[in-house]
Amino acid sequence: MIDDEKRSSEGGIGAPGQPVDSPTDGVGGRQAEPPLPDRGGGYQDNCMVLNFEPASEKKPDPRLDELQKMGLQRVWINIAEKIGVDNLLIAWRMLDSDETNHGDDGRLLIPIRRYSTYIRYQRNRYIEALVDMKLTPREIKEKLERQLCEKISIRNILRIAKRG
Repeated sequence: MIDDEKRSSEGGIGAPGQPVDSPTDGVGGRQAEPPLPDRGGGYQDNCMVLNFEPASEKKPDPRLDELQKMGLQRVWINIAEKIGVDNLLIAWRMLDSDETNHGDDGRLLIPIRRYSTYIRYQRNRYIEALVDMKLTPREIKEKLERQLCEKISIRNILRIAKRG
């Protein structure tokens, strides 16, 4: 640097008058300004639908009333409220398409296990994973009580581990 040249002087790297594509555009915070977009910047006026209505105030599906009027059991109406009428109708059609589900009185006989069997199945897979991690039956028992709030005997843990 020359003794009488100030660091903030007009000359040198990044000076105005340098070509924009020159390798001396500057570094870091001294880089040249990027060119402005052709159409300008700012907000794009492409969102015309504004729906600020809270989700809790959405109107219930009118088909729920139809399902109730036709005599569908309350549990199925509750399911339709949770998953949507369209999803219930898809499941209903699939269940109805299997002739083995048809009862003599015109009703569907839905062969489905209790939900607790699914929970027990998942718990048993978890026990098998803990056995694979080389945890002792006592450690597994403590982990199940702490994480799943489930009391299970060491004997039952050994039985599940042997089967898995």
